[in-house]
Amino acid sequence: MSGLEREQWSSSLGFILASVGSAVGIGNIWRFPYIVGANGGGAFLIPYLVSVLFFGIPLMVLELAIGRSTGTSIVSAFRSIQQRFTVAGLAIVAVTALVLGYYLVITSWVLAYAFFFILGMPVEFGTFTDSYLPLVFFLISGLAVYITVRSGVKEGIERISRYLIPILIVILLFLVVISLTEPGAAEGIEFYLSPDFSKLTDPGVWIAAFGQTFFSLSVGMGVMLTFGSYLGKERLFKSAGIIAGADMLIAVLAGFMIFPLVFTAGLDPASGVNLAFITLPSAFAKIQYGMLLGALFFLMLFAAALTSAVSMFEVPTATLMDSYGYTRKHAALFVFAAIMLVGLPSALSYTPLNLELLGMPFLDVADYAFGTIGLIVAGLILCIVGGWFMNRDRICDEIGGCGWQQKAYMALIRYGVPAVLLITLIGSFFPGAG
Repeated sequence: MSGLEREQWSSSLGFILASVGSAVGIGNIWRFPYIVGANGGGAFLIPYLVSVLFFGIPLMVLELAIGRSTGTSIVSAFRSIQQRFTVAGLAIVAVTALVLGYYLVITSWVLAYAFFFILGMPVEFGTFTDSYLPLVFFLISGLAVYITVRSGVKEGIERISRYLIPILIVILLFLVVISLTEPGAAEGIEFYLSPDFSKLTDPGVWIAAFGQTFFSLSVGMGVMLTFGSYLGKERLFKSAGIIAGADMLIAVLAGFMIFPLVFTAGLDPASGVNLAFITLPSAFAKIQYGMLLGALFFLMLFAAALTSAVSMFEVPTATLMDSYGYTRKHAALFVFAAIMLVGLPSALSYTPLNLELLGMPFLDVADYAFGTIGLIVAGLILCIVGGWFMNRDRICDEIGGCGWQQKAYMALIRYGVPAVLLITLIGSFFPGAG
């Protein structure tokens, strides 16, 4: 595909909103507050900020720089650096597609819960997964993502982000205001933000911070590289800073919404993965206007999940278009069919079939294998190929010259970020470390 034929964002705002939509996902709304509470409260924000500034933003800028410089998606971009890296690009695409397969399952649960709360008939998670309804919502969620990506960069990805991200922020702010008026607000905020600075000496807390940054910002998946290939002459560090800042702000605000509700309802604030689908629905059931608030919460969560899923879906779609000559319509249809097949075992693991692997629900295994190990390895591949083998002058051209700041940046990409990724990878194998 030539540069003239390639789609582009209609504006800087469109690119920023689409990128924020990619970064802000389910993990921001329920995972981040829990991790803050479990890792030193307000003190956790220090390693998190360090990890965003010195790890998340540099890796995001690298992806954007490679994408814009090569003007193509990840497999073609890697092939243009060196032919042998084609396989490395395909590996990242495969990891992203495998992550999307189970991510769409969780997205479908969120859609289902929004539907139940809108009808005023919330269903317990166990009851929901004792039926085959999860498969219906899995198909609906997949179709929503497919239709969006099939419509193109401007008319699909950019348009949905222009609508959904402002709606998400408005709903989040409204829920924060409501939550802060609840009786348990003070106790909830104290749990959320009370700093335990002794935790800063715990390596496990730093590993958690870098892990959260990695998963939250959509770096290492080829998403930002693909988005960068549609990008005009934006300042990459400025754009990455805005995206990361918005992602952090939404994550922090989510805690101000969630913990007051949890404490008001007298529920366990450290319920982790159960927070979104078991703890919070119970909290909504116990407070005034709970059905309305629950519907708004899950609609907001669905907006976050959908925009992230759309960005992941674009990675294999763009690869088929750029590397194999598919039209967007045919590429999107092929990816839709593949993702439905890849995600089906995860979807079936939370139905009466209870599909398991290694004694665990298939989705949980997929989350660990692809969403933890796979994404860290993908990030390492990006650092090595981009930092060590891409022409340094090309990267410098994209990031504004080759002064001492750019040299420091390249050292960070070549040595600092890979070292952090390796430590995070080791920590993921030994979650009790530290």
